Amino acid sequence: MTTFSMPSRAPRVPAPIKTRTMTCYYDYDLATPTTRPDVVNTASWSPPSTPSSSDSTAASPPAHGAPPTAFSHHHPVPRSIPPPPSQRVAEVRQVWHENFTDEAALIDALLPKYRYAAIDTEFPGTVYRPSVPAYLLTPEKRYALLKANVDALHLIQLGLTLFNSDPTSPPPITWEFTFREFDPAHDPHAADSIALLRAAGVDFARAARHGVHASAFGPRLRRWLMRAPAAGLVTFAGGRDVAHLIKAAFGSGYRLPASAPELEAVAAAMLRRRPVFDVKEMAQRCGPRAGDLRGGLDCVAAKLGVARDVGVAHRAGADSLLTCRAFLRMKELYFDDDDKLGSVAGLLTDITTSF
Repeated sequence: MTTFSMPSRAPRVPAPIKTRTMTCYYDYDLATPTTRPDVVNTASWSPPSTPSSSDSTAASPPAHGAPPTAFSHHHPVPRSIPPPPSQRVAEVRQVWHENFTDEAALIDALLPKYRYAAIDTEFPGTVYRPSVPAYLLTPEKRYALLKANVDALHLIQLGLTLFNSDPTSPPPITWEFTFREFDPAHDPHAADSIALLRAAGVDFARAARHGVHASAFGPRLRRWLMRAPAAGLVTFAGGRDVAHLIKAAFGSGYRLPASAPELEAVAAAMLRRRPVFDVKEMAQRCGPRAGDLRGGLDCVAAKLGVARDVGVAHRAGADSLLTCRAFLRMKELYFDDDDKLGSVAGLLTDITTSF
């Protein structure tokens, strides 16, 4: 059985910093933590009006905010990929405690009109890390590492984008939920992740006062997952996204199942066996004519010729929108029939078997 020891019991690093930055141990000594946050902004088309407020923040994007990877540097767009059609501007609707009921009702009304949903999550980084490269871990240890991190952390943001693949349909609509439970002064986190989120405009003091209550969000999320768009759920490097989504649906005290197949069974039941697509995994299966499509979200999108037309990296709303656009472009170029698309359904980073 894989065991974990917390720094408070067996510290193996220099003296801790004053905030509760948490570097933990997984089987062996762990490296310093890293992060992976997300995005935000407004637009022209909007859904039926509600009494809610929808504030947004425009900013120019930084380089790219995907997790560090050996392939995260930028490459020229492959010559075989033609430029995409012009993108219609979409909207990111900010959701707080005060407008949660109205925005949730709007999602209830719009959900049947869309065939796909893209998600992205923001969490306090990675507090359990192996000291060896991830590719040397067995699938079981990779999942144990994912479980340890998700079980230990509060969700900070969830981005949700509803969209269709029909170019004549309305543009995607995106929500960004900011939650109040995470406290950087007391809760486990990776310091560099919190710094990136702050740089991207996440206001933790405002989140503590006005964020959505996880206890109110969970029941709504369960309902949405049971009514998920028929064509499927779309993620990027989605193992953790799906894991955090399941934890959010059941509440912050929920602990993930002991094995990846058990997690898959829970997710399949909640989604009523609708497919799940991971754009990062799809990018590795586009065939030789696609060139090198490895990398983080911004890198893959850039290689596909897809621009981040709204928001900044490390904010959940706009990253879910960019995930949507990258998926549609990849589907158009490389997975243009049901058999091709079906061949990549259920492949999720960090979860090794299909749903």
